[in-house]
Amino acid sequence: MNRSALVSLLRGVVRSVVTFLGPSWDGPAKRYHPEEHYMRGPGPKWREKHFLDRASAGGA
Repeated sequence: MNRSALVSLLRGVVRSVVTFLGPSWDGPAKRYHPEEHYMRGPGPKWREKHFLDRASAGGA
């Protein structure tokens, strides 16, 4: 097998592996971005619980 055929074969193998793994690979390390996990605030269960706590304490 000559050198150009080997290089061509290797290039095809690498291309296949990158095509297969590409969509699931995020790179060396995916960093945490808090804005991607932003929550708008407490939900109805939290409000229900804390409103009852304030009402029983005589605050509201």
